[in-house]
Amino acid sequence: MKGTTLKRLAGYLFDKQRSKMTVVLVSVVLSSLAALAAPMVLAEAIDHIAEGIKEAVTEHTSFQFNLETMGLFIGLLLALYLINFALKYLEQYLMAYISEAVCLHMRKDLSDKMSRMPLRFYDSTEKGEVLSRVTNDIEKIGEVLREGLGQMITAFITIIGSLVMMIYISPVFTVVSLITIGIATGVTTWITKHSRKNFYENQVALGRVNANIEEAFTGQLVIKAFNHEETAIREFDRLNEEMCDATHKSQVAMFIVSPAVRQINSLGYTAIAVLSGLAILQGRLSVGTVQAFIQYLDKAGEPLIECAFIWNMMQQAVASGERFFEIMDMEEEPVEDGKYHTIENLKGNVVFEHVRFGYSDDNILMQDVNIRLKSGDKVAIVGPTGAGKTTLVNLLMRFYDIQDGKITIDGVNIHSMKRADLRKMFGMVLQDAWLFGGTIRENIAYSKFDATEEEILEAADAARIDHFIRTMPEGYDTILEEDGTNLSQGQRQLLTIARVILADPSLLILDEATSSVDTRTELEIQKAMDHLMKGRTSFIIAHRLSTIKDADLILVMNHGTIIEQGTHEELLAKKGFYENLYNSQFAHGNI
Repeated sequence: MKGTTLKRLAGYLFDKQRSKMTVVLVSVVLSSLAALAAPMVLAEAIDHIAEGIKEAVTEHTSFQFNLETMGLFIGLLLALYLINFALKYLEQYLMAYISEAVCLHMRKDLSDKMSRMPLRFYDSTEKGEVLSRVTNDIEKIGEVLREGLGQMITAFITIIGSLVMMIYISPVFTVVSLITIGIATGVTTWITKHSRKNFYENQVALGRVNANIEEAFTGQLVIKAFNHEETAIREFDRLNEEMCDATHKSQVAMFIVSPAVRQINSLGYTAIAVLSGLAILQGRLSVGTVQAFIQYLDKAGEPLIECAFIWNMMQQAVASGERFFEIMDMEEEPVEDGKYHTIENLKGNVVFEHVRFGYSDDNILMQDVNIRLKSGDKVAIVGPTGAGKTTLVNLLMRFYDIQDGKITIDGVNIHSMKRADLRKMFGMVLQDAWLFGGTIRENIAYSKFDATEEEILEAADAARIDHFIRTMPEGYDTILEEDGTNLSQGQRQLLTIARVILADPSLLILDEATSSVDTRTELEIQKAMDHLMKGRTSFIIAHRLSTIKDADLILVMNHGTIIEQGTHEELLAKKGFYENLYNSQFAHGNI
């Protein structure tokens, strides 16, 4: 999994940012070569001074500083340092751009993926968990690219170049150095191998905390109403402690590498110091050459520590990448290609023929469901909670696909139609009114972006909310807070109804559309809905049976299937499940 994740992350890096990454790599190589050349120039300068001092001592004269020669050395060193600085700046500037571009593409791909995911994904996944993957996980990948990748490449080139120069200066010293470098590399590899699990668990724990915060924030009213503040706090504290523990383990794994490698490298420095002293006394190496070797040893050892630290950071990026690709690899709605049927002059005849459905093949809820509806029928779907009422209309809009049988509209199998074309036929008002941050006008026009001002006003008037909107300080330009929290539940529901009226759909689905409004408002909405439903096939999910007495057909559902169907009078005459349900509402005063 790790190798696959790295390969896929590299695809975002090199496939989409190839030209800029090429410039980065060239800059890294040239800046590293400039840094590697500096010790040899400095060695020549030191040896030049040492020879001058030795000559002065031998001839019993005073040492004369050759400004011309030393000026050349100083100028060359400054040039190398400036080249290194300029190229490092270019590299970091480009990596900052590349990392943000990669994050942008990843977020876009994840957003596109989410739009293709089936409804079951949203039913089974916490919003906070998805939010954590979109924000924290992708940002962690960007952070590693921005701060670590360039350093890692630089460190790798520096280590290789330093080893080449060390071998050139003294193969014996290099063998001694390689022993300590090899031990340090082994320790680093062992630590990073065992730390990736900790980084993954850290990101998972962070996702749980985000999900808990999102849940507690949106459900604060219920939490306070039931005096569950202490319970919510305890649950958050538990998840917070789990995240703290996971973070501690991952951070220990990250920061233990540096002191461990430094300790091992110190042994190598000690050995080289002793051997180099002997080599100078024996005349086998000059002072300048020894200092150059020690600088190269430091350049080989210090980047190794950086590599260890960055490699641990990359483990975090890999862990985040795994969580990102978990969603990217999830099954999505089948791709629609080929020839699809369309319906001209839609009438609205709907037929369920031997429909069989379950959320999984081993958990079938509906067996052999048969319904035949004529154009313009007003169909009510009733039953206890969990009976499958909403599931039935979800099948009609292909939010879920059936296992067997077929559903047709005007004789056309909905599976032979594009989902977008199918869903355009429907207007849907849900029990939970969904609004977004924007003006009231924009929220109503969400169903028809090119709607004229007159059409928006007519839709609001038909939904019996035009007067209320005009009483607001900014009228239709009033900005709604997120999810319309500056409106009452009934007002939010009226806006969603106006949205559907504006869409002017051929078929309607009303899922408890009036359950959140008072009786007087419900009567006003019912008048608008009666007018809207004329000539349109309408599906009404209702708990209050008094509101659907005039339905052309009532479907009674229980345990996922239809157990009775007929008109209100026919069902009462059967003295079955519907009659018991209806009478129980009278008994409890719910009509």
